[in-house]
Parts: sequence; structure tokens; C-alpha cells
Amino acid sequence: MSPNIYLDIDGVLLANDLYAADGAAEFIEYVLTRFPNTTYWLTTHCQGDASAPVRHIAHLFDEKTVELLKKIKPTSWETAKTRGIDFSKPFLWFDDDLFYEEKQTLLENGVFDNLIEVDLAKNYQQLRVFMQSFPTPIECIIPKTPTSPTCSETI
Repeated sequence: MSPNIYLDIDGVLLANDLYAADGAAEFIEYVLTRFPNTTYWLTTHCQGDASAPVRHIAHLFDEKTVELLKKIKPTSWETAKTRGIDFSKPFLWFDDDLFYEEKQTLLENGVFDNLIEVDLAKNYQQLRVFMQSFPTPIECIIPKTPTSPTCSETI
């Protein structure tokens, strides 16, 4: 089963308001070539409307990349991005920042390692590094009774 890929925009695909992150176009192509049906926006720029993030960043990318961006599916959530994640499937979440509640939710579900922290200030080529060694998600089976989740790496 292909993992769900959740993408933030600011600090992940964009270095700042004026520039795409180094390797962002290639990273988008890499992800959508491998996970064309399971890639989602998880950003404040998308609240159920997948075209909104594309409009927000299209001016920073070439036409080929914009067409790929249009294939990314929307999420809807309130307050915490983790409410937009489907915890019943393996996933990777690329983000540069998270709130306390989001961290706690990942920890409680045994999938904190599925958060792929992007820090372009420390490594502006981080997206290129991910393409060379793409992370592997932890799959977690969430029990219906209040016990600890069972987790393992997926391949």
C-alpha cells in the first residue's frame, strides 16, 4: 500500500514568499511520480480546495510543475493539521513547524517519526536529500480499545 504524503507549503516547498525552495520542482515531480494518488496538501492554504494552494504558489514554478501541483488532493481540518491526516494508513508529513497538540497526537498514535521536519535554514538542499534517501513511514494499527497502538516500518 502506498503511503499518504502530506505536504505543507511555507518552509517546505517555498523558501520564502518570493522563492521556491531549492529542488522543490524536482521534489514535487519525484513525489507525484511515485505517489500520484496519495499526495495531499496539509497547509493553511488548503481547506478542502486543492486549487487554492496552486493559485498561491503557481507563479514560482514552471508550467510542468504547476500541472503536477494540480494533482495534489485537498485536506480539510480545523485547529490542528493532524486532524487532516488519515491515521488508518501509513503516511509521511513534510512540514517545517508543528504545534504542541499536533506533536502530542503523533506521539499518542506512535507515528511521530512520520513527521519529516523540513528546516531549509539549516539545509537549503533538504528536498534534494529526501529524493536521494526517501523516508520510510511507520505504519500504526490503532486499536479500537484504549491500548497502545502497534507500529512497524512499511516498505
